[in-house]
Amino acid sequence: MAVSAIWVTNQSEQVSASVFQKTSVPKKFRGTWYYYVGNGKVEAFKITRTKINLSGCADGGKARTYKFTKRAYNAKVSSTVSSSHQLISSKGNRIRMSYPRSETTAAYVTNNRKKLYVFVTTWPNTYYKSKSAARKNYKADRSMSRRNKLSKLVWG
Repeated sequence: MAVSAIWVTNQSEQVSASVFQKTSVPKKFRGTWYYYVGNGKVEAFKITRTKINLSGCADGGKARTYKFTKRAYNAKVSSTVSSSHQLISSKGNRIRMSYPRSETTAAYVTNNRKKLYVFVTTWPNTYYKSKSAARKNYKADRSMSRRNKLSKLVWG
């Protein structure tokens, strides 16, 4: 009499459990940040200990933060895991954000924590700690020469 057993495992769940390590967003980046969207309107975006919700950088703040490693970035995962796992790494005033197998975005917070520069695609978005500063200063960060300086600052 022969007995055989077959175990079927879900490979993506195994990968996500062993590759992804939960991490916290550094305190200097946390809080409510305001971004000027046009027509005198300012939107509030929140960065908490476990979630980053910035315009163009997250899935509506639903993604949990995990440590950015090459293994995590290159992991073959399902689309639901990919969109719910935001990978971050930080050093000093810079933080890099990505999703598995996706583009990387970088952010830089000033020493006084009043401005947060986030590089999305080819243009830096500037977030402010106050609504009035966002309304007042949005034009100053739109020049091409300023864009190049901010690019070097954000990406290091």
